[in-house]
Amino acid sequence: MRDHERGDGKFTLFVLLVLLAIVIFVLVKVVPARVNAYELKDFIEIYARTESWGHSPEQTKKDILAKAQVLKLNVDEKNIQINKQGPNISIRVTFDVPVDLKVYTWVMHYDFNLSAEHY
Repeated sequence: MRDHERGDGKFTLFVLLVLLAIVIFVLVKVVPARVNAYELKDFIEIYARTESWGHSPEQTKKDILAKAQVLKLNVDEKNIQINKQGPNISIRVTFDVPVDLKVYTWVMHYDFNLSAEHY
């Protein structure tokens, strides 16, 4: 029997292409959300070490919320806790990022707790 008559090669190729398409679809949905979340984490870390010392906790919250809004992250003011004691500051931000995968909504939970000390 010849290969083109059995159809084995075509079916395997089809299954591999479908699996590849699913993987690419999931990556296209998940990677941007994760990149944005960790970009917010980097922003908070740098902000805690530099700019936060000249700002009140309320202004710090506003700045974090503004950055989260630019990154299209679902962060609310109640999800941000700021604690300043002497030269120490700790910032905790918790939020969820829902990713719609058409057949399932994957909710990625983030809990960033960053501390810095100003000398």
